[in-house]
Amino acid sequence: MTTPALARLDAPQLTPRELEIARLAGDGLANREIAERLVLSVRTVENTLHTVYQKLGVSNRAELGTLLRSGTSAPGGGTSR
Repeated sequence: MTTPALARLDAPQLTPRELEIARLAGDGLANREIAERLVLSVRTVENTLHTVYQKLGVSNRAELGTLLRSGTSAPGGGTSR
């Protein structure tokens, strides 16, 4: 597993959909809420978050939210808000 610091150095690229789901999860929405908001299946949200966690080197929503709010290296190459 990659640590968040190493993930930022590697500058992993998230797809626009991965970033959208990651931001919603980082903001505290449950998988079901994300799925309903984006008209996706809960399983799609789960699979996407698994991929995001691997790319960013995090293991839970709290770490994901912290990383996305840090602004040190915005996933996907843009600014994190």
